[in-house]
Amino acid sequence: MALHIKGLGAIEYGVLRQVSDHFFDIPAVALPQVLDVLEEIEYLTLIKSGKSIKTIIPSVPHFDSVYVKIDEYLSNETLTEHEQLAIAILGELTNKPEKRDTLFGRLGAEKKLFKRCENIVSESGLVLSKRARGQDILVSPIYFADNLDALVDMAAAGGATRVERVLKLIGQSQGWPLSVIEKRGEVDGTKISSEELNILKSLVADGVLKPPSINRPNSTSELFVFTPRPGNKRLNAGNREVYERAMGLVAAVRKGQLLPEPEQYRIRSPTAILSALRDKKYIGTNSEASHQYRNLVSLRVGKLVNTSGDRFQLQLIDTPENLRAIDEALSLVRTGQMSQSSVDDGARIALSQDETYVQSVVSSSKFRASEKLALKPDEQQEVDQLLLDLK
Repeated sequence: MALHIKGLGAIEYGVLRQVSDHFFDIPAVALPQVLDVLEEIEYLTLIKSGKSIKTIIPSVPHFDSVYVKIDEYLSNETLTEHEQLAIAILGELTNKPEKRDTLFGRLGAEKKLFKRCENIVSESGLVLSKRARGQDILVSPIYFADNLDALVDMAAAGGATRVERVLKLIGQSQGWPLSVIEKRGEVDGTKISSEELNILKSLVADGVLKPPSINRPNSTSELFVFTPRPGNKRLNAGNREVYERAMGLVAAVRKGQLLPEPEQYRIRSPTAILSALRDKKYIGTNSEASHQYRNLVSLRVGKLVNTSGDRFQLQLIDTPENLRAIDEALSLVRTGQMSQSSVDDGARIALSQDETYVQSVVSSSKFRASEKLALKPDEQQEVDQLLLDLK
């Protein structure tokens, strides 16, 4: 909630109630408690008439992490057993799937309490329970979006701890070329065992990791490895496209940093190159640009402009989405984490509109989600003919 109201003006309670339910899965009955907490940490002011909330005035700091004060608030609160255990379960599943029995034993919770909290996080879509190799495996679709079955099978085979270490190393060096990791047996100076390298290659081959690739002039293809893409609760469709562009940007600068051809075109500072693209709207001309940045043309991040001979310049397509993608790329290089992709632009737009607008958004979403009726052959032919006549 704090992420999405940041920087907005006054919000009518009726609008916020509908947006919260539709976009954030916060039902109307729970919303006042959420708002009370945010008011207590001075992230908003509630305008009331008697006991009824009428308007919300956001005051979330622009340049500070929204999580800092929330963390301070929680550190001074006494959480219930259910709250503590639910957070602990999610914390354990942040970096890897885990065998249910192993997690139960590690957390040391009473059996009924663990089952209750497991149901809570499962019903809310934060955790999935899957069966593999005769064992129940818990995995969080918040942090892992692709080919969960392969990841779960790997955890069931006893590789959860090694999977966690591999993903941690990749998270610290997002976009590292797989060929460099294989050749050097390390990730940015940290040694990786042969077993861990095999796990990494399996994660790539099974589609758990879906690394961008860049084709080199010698017809070889280089893979650039990133941590698994977050699930839909963290990345909606629009933000997923921004994130894909961010990975493409990081892969392009990592190629110049770690696989330069020739040596004089080595990128010394990926962040400097990305910052220049954001601020100047272009990257300096060189003969490697035509293949190093080709994917960014396909992703509609920029266009390659020939300056002379085999020399090209990447020019940014200056759109809000591409600027966000560059900021995400910078965050991936600097911290290994996303910066703003958890924010749903549709929700922020809805929060600045009236209730009629929000109702239309909700109705439209429900209509798209409803089952489509199959047309009869003659009806389909009429529709096809209409479309052909319109062209």
